[in-house]
Amino acid sequence: MSISIRIPPSMDYVGRVVSIVRRAKVFVRRMEIEARDSTYHIVMDVEGPADEIGWLIAKLDKLPEVLEIGRTQAAPAIAVAVREGR
Repeated sequence: MSISIRIPPSMDYVGRVVSIVRRAKVFVRRMEIEARDSTYHIVMDVEGPADEIGWLIAKLDKLPEVLEIGRTQAAPAIAVAVREGR
């Protein structure tokens, strides 16, 4: 599951988001924070029970500094092998 969040550019707000993520019973596979358009965009790939992911999204959505939140199903990685002819 991938969660995307848009917040104002403040490290205090990033700290609040991370604090809530730490309380959830999920495993964070990846977290990226990017500054663009005068806001911070946070993208996290998380794994865990559906109810815990739902709890996490609901908690993050209640933060007053969260301007936008969304979730998408993360696509599984696919490896492709190419064999060259000789």
